[in-house]
Amino acid sequence: MDAGHVARLRQLLDGALDWEFILNFAESHSLIPLLYTHLHARAPEKVPPAAYEKLRDQFLRISALNMYLSGELRRLLKLFAAHDIDAIPYKGPTLAAKAYGNIALRHFGDLDIIVRRRDVLRVMRLLVAEGYALHPPLNGVQQELMLRTQCNLPFTRDAHRLIVEIHWRVSARLFSSPLDEETLWDNLHTDTFEGTTINALAPEDLLLSLCVHGAKHLWERLSWITDIAQLVEVHPGLNWASLLERARLTGTERMLLLGLYVARDLLGARLPEQVEAQLQSDPAIVPLATQIYARLFAGGSDMAGGMSGYFIFQLKARRRLRDKFNYCRYVISPTEEDLTLLKLPATLSFVYYLLRPLRMLWTGGPSHLQH
Repeated sequence: MDAGHVARLRQLLDGALDWEFILNFAESHSLIPLLYTHLHARAPEKVPPAAYEKLRDQFLRISALNMYLSGELRRLLKLFAAHDIDAIPYKGPTLAAKAYGNIALRHFGDLDIIVRRRDVLRVMRLLVAEGYALHPPLNGVQQELMLRTQCNLPFTRDAHRLIVEIHWRVSARLFSSPLDEETLWDNLHTDTFEGTTINALAPEDLLLSLCVHGAKHLWERLSWITDIAQLVEVHPGLNWASLLERARLTGTERMLLLGLYVARDLLGARLPEQVEAQLQSDPAIVPLATQIYARLFAGGSDMAGGMSGYFIFQLKARRRLRDKFNYCRYVISPTEEDLTLLKLPATLSFVYYLLRPLRMLWTGGPSHLQH
């Protein structure tokens, strides 16, 4: 925080604040670590004792969990390397360390690891041997369908307290294709995490993938927007021309620009002139951002229009007609929840595509389009 932000913070703290709302909002947006850190450093005496104690306890609990997950990540990366499996830690502890300089400052509840698609089944066997289980459980036919249509499989251990998601893409092919497998691995960087050398996505690849992820979930957490602002801050040498061109070629340009816009608009992220020019030239960005803000700050979990509103948002987040068409195909791709309703032989796997739209109509809600 600069002097202006500190002065504004102290001014706000002198007013009448609803601390129950503040703490609940911070928790729902995964911002407890940042809220506590700034208040503790700048004005702890201005926070009511009960609220301060609750905030501190939450921060310590999150810090302990982050340390535990970081240790598990290092252990799994070492395990995979021992079996000649290349792996890339994605989001989670490594993003916290890179963007914030401290794993305690970003709240994450699981581990995301990218591997090559050809190694997914080997990784599954290693995780099962370590006490993990696929959640929900899927048979061989269902696993193969997930490998074709989705981008990750979740594993749990210790009564679902520990979650590891194994990715082979940063997003499902039909949802968007910001990085194909060849590009992702060709652009790979090496980095260090807590004294260990690790594989890491190139900064441009990470920024693009996080903007696609945020668009997929309507930027429903402020913490995802702070991630974008922090990455822009800590990577002043980003190759913006290359990033914008790749986003254009892959049909993810509007998703990238939307993420950058909300990071600049809400958090003051500093963007180069070429990005600002792109933002001004796209009339869809501001209306899409307005929808995001309504969902962020209105207190509701679903956007206006429910499932149809979410579907229209996703269509508008894409410029090219073929990307809109692919998204329509993606929507009817079965998820693990759909697959667990029926166990079918390979010859009848097409039934899952019929089941998917029926289940969406029956249960409703945008969450069924966000898988």
